[in-house]
Amino acid sequence: MDRQADELILESLRQGSYDAFDALYMRYAPHVEAFAFCMLKNRSEAEDLAHDIFLKIWETRESIVHIRSFRSYLFRMTKNAVFDIFEHKSVQTRYRQRLLHVEELLTDDLSAKVATEDLMMIINMAVEQMPRQRQQIFRLSRYEGLSHQEIAQQLGISPKTVEYHIGRALAELKKIISIIAFFF
Repeated sequence: MDRQADELILESLRQGSYDAFDALYMRYAPHVEAFAFCMLKNRSEAEDLAHDIFLKIWETRESIVHIRSFRSYLFRMTKNAVFDIFEHKSVQTRYRQRLLHVEELLTDDLSAKVATEDLMMIINMAVEQMPRQRQQIFRLSRYEGLSHQEIAQQLGISPKTVEYHIGRALAELKKIISIIAFFF
């Protein structure tokens, strides 16, 4: 399909033509899926992404005007969707790491009684009450997974200072957790 043919099909699509949508889907969906698969390394996610993109095209068909190149438009949509998936996975990974760290601080008995969400809220509130530098160091260590040396370099402080603040932060959190344990 050349650019002129794409323009005609897009015009029909804007007017709600199912045939135009089918023509675009049959022509471009395999390419979208192949690109997504190369990035995601997961066939099911790539298929879902391709379907989602074409669903979005159908839903926004009336606003698709003045597209110079449908291929470029699809590439941008696919690239952005892949980046969104990577970002979502990154957030999930960081959240899991935080939960694992919290579970290390808790005894099995207490973790069964306190909802993880409530505990995370309490820990986040406690971290927010810490001095600014301690908050920053703790978050870089526990939430970002940086080593003491990496934190020291990033903040321009000594590794001993990093170690001190992490120790103090953990002591504060353990104290709060032991207080919470009292209520259960």
